[in-house]
Amino acid sequence: MESKSLLYERHPKYLGYILDPEILSNKHIGYVINKGRKRLDLLKYIAGRDWGADAGTLRLTYTSLIRPVLEYGSQIYFSASRTNLAKLDRVQSSAARIITGMRHSCPTDLVLFEADIMPLDLRRKLLLSKYFCKLYSYGDYNRTSAYLITWTNRHRLKRDSPFCRMQAMDLLDQDIEEHFLKNVINPQEGLPRVHFKPEMGAHTSKNQDPPEYLRQLALEIINKIPATALQIYTDGSKDEQNSCGSGIFIKAPNCSHNIKIRNSGFCSVFRSELIAIDEALRIIKTMTSPDEIWILCDSRSAIQHLSDWTNVGDKTSVSILKNLKELSQQHEIYFQ
Repeated sequence: MESKSLLYERHPKYLGYILDPEILSNKHIGYVINKGRKRLDLLKYIAGRDWGADAGTLRLTYTSLIRPVLEYGSQIYFSASRTNLAKLDRVQSSAARIITGMRHSCPTDLVLFEADIMPLDLRRKLLLSKYFCKLYSYGDYNRTSAYLITWTNRHRLKRDSPFCRMQAMDLLDQDIEEHFLKNVINPQEGLPRVHFKPEMGAHTSKNQDPPEYLRQLALEIINKIPATALQIYTDGSKDEQNSCGSGIFIKAPNCSHNIKIRNSGFCSVFRSELIAIDEALRIIKTMTSPDEIWILCDSRSAIQHLSDWTNVGDKTSVSILKNLKELSQQHEIYFQ
């Protein structure tokens, strides 16, 4: 083979991020600023005073086309100097003034408030916290997560790293739910006796179809369930005060159970649905159940999420899959 010398690149670009030997992120920040300012011209073009787009359209244009450019790689350049970070803030400030039409003499904080745009320094803290919490959730078996868990900051470069800065600002939530990267179920085995039916036999829409029509379809499905089957009805809900709960009704041939669960604050309706399913499966494991088990849920997204079980990793869904694997050895299970 012919030997060739490799060219030395002082500032290589890797996955869209420009690296530098000093780990200052100067080159990358300069690159995203230039790219962001070019896209500001588009915002100026559609922001005519008399004929241009309204403030809502301008804000959506900024948050869709310009802000993602400014925030790309923020988890790395989080520890850059204040001078460099201030350059990014000036780009956002210019966009906010275009959106609101306010003069340069107006304070930047007031302009951002009127444009309904969060300051970039707060956005960077939020993105950094979410990123490292996600890595932490992978547990010890993931190499990156294991490295962060055993992190030490004795060296100067480590003390100036984004992770060390985040620890100093107490942005890392220590109570992080574990996320499983490996399949709970062997893909070759699958769930052959578990059937997922996210549709009601016909294409329906809660927003377009009348409630009477949807109710009739649901009753037709329920009436077709064998009388000897175990029926489980689950529901998750949330009120205006963000109080969440899960409800379960288990109907067996010779008995019935009604269970209510109060979930943690700000739990989503989707998560409440999964909690209801998980608790119902845990209960019927202790019961003498018929051959067929029907789980009737009013959340299509929850059934679609569980049907894609090869990509499921959250704790509640993993618990559901483990229970399904155990129950499906002796039962035929239908999700409707």
